[in-house]
Amino acid sequence: MVYGQVDLDRQGGTRMKIIFVRHGEPDYCELEERSYTGFGIDLAPLSDKGRQQAQELSTNLLLPSAEIIISSAVTRALETASYVACVTGLPLRVEPLLHEWQVYESGTDNFEKARTMFLENNGELLPNSPIQYETATEMKSRFVECMSKYREHQTVVVVAHRMLMRQFVPNEKIDFCQVIECELEI
Repeated sequence: MVYGQVDLDRQGGTRMKIIFVRHGEPDYCELEERSYTGFGIDLAPLSDKGRQQAQELSTNLLLPSAEIIISSAVTRALETASYVACVTGLPLRVEPLLHEWQVYESGTDNFEKARTMFLENNGELLPNSPIQYETATEMKSRFVECMSKYREHQTVVVVAHRMLMRQFVPNEKIDFCQVIECELEI
């Protein structure tokens, strides 16, 4: 699905403090054993280590400064967000547009090849690309479209995925349950 272009530097938007949280470590074993692919892999729950990471994350002193938690609908993010919501008491909203970066050919090999091409091409999709994937501009557009519903909030926790987060924060490596604070014009 292609989203309309959004000018991230436009005037008239709302400044919003975003507390990005990457989901905890997932466990893909059961789904891989059953040959799930594509969005089927997004059903994977957190691993035991991922649950521990999410429990530790939920006590982060920065999180209660937010007004709301907005989570990807993908299981690993939603499970992580549920730990934070239980401890902080913040309301939780699920947003399907905060999903993982899209590669339009299935298979782990294609995903890794696409990630390499994405990084080499600075988020662009070259016309002759052998693998089709979501561009950086498309990811930013769907994020801003999603977050525009929450403009009345000054500070939000967003539980999402590394590739989406990387479009807004400079960190090359974003660990499971890492918290990164930034301000964006939405």
